[in-house]
Amino acid sequence: MKKKCAEKAFEMIEDGMIVGLGGGSTVALLIEKLEKQKKNIRAVTPSQDTMELCMKHQIPLIPLEMTEQIDIAFDGCDELDQNLNALKSCGGIHTREKIAASMAKEYVLLGDESKLFPELKFQYPVTVEVIPSARKYVKKQLEQLGAKVTERRGSSKTGVAVSDDGNYLMEAAFSKEEVEDVKALNQELNAIAGLVGHSLFYQIAARAVIAKTDGIDIIER
Repeated sequence: MKKKCAEKAFEMIEDGMIVGLGGGSTVALLIEKLEKQKKNIRAVTPSQDTMELCMKHQIPLIPLEMTEQIDIAFDGCDELDQNLNALKSCGGIHTREKIAASMAKEYVLLGDESKLFPELKFQYPVTVEVIPSARKYVKKQLEQLGAKVTERRGSSKTGVAVSDDGNYLMEAAFSKEEVEDVKALNQELNAIAGLVGHSLFYQIAARAVIAKTDGIDIIER
């Protein structure tokens, strides 16, 4: 199903485009296809892993910080609802991913039918990126919103996991029953001082490509 997603995404790309590429295995398949089909594009990515893949597959790169606009951007997700709200919690690069999404004329999420629900289930926590000096304050604010908060820990070293931009990563677990209004939660998270970014993508995607066992669905907002 990931291969179906990658093939449909490839069809949306035209020669000469600047293409945003997020992280994950579906994007990796898309990169392989871009190389094989010799598509004339330049890539922008918030992901170090994807950057290395692009270099390996000879896809020209533009640094994210040197980019003002992207023609189309693709990214995976952990959960997605019918209104194109998504959770992108596992990677921990959501702040940079949102920057790339904001630059894009069209931001497209890729996934399979197991990730799509009528409403977000919050089976994954909302990952937040926090300025180190706001660590305790942000934790308290998230708990007041009803979240169970833990600090993400790296497997290779002790201490709190750190983003590519040097900020702490924390996990705010909400139960579905606690989140009555996704829009309100998004606004509340955005309003917390010291919270740089979070993995709830509210009304950001323009489309989603959903791979099913019997074909492909395109959801549009």
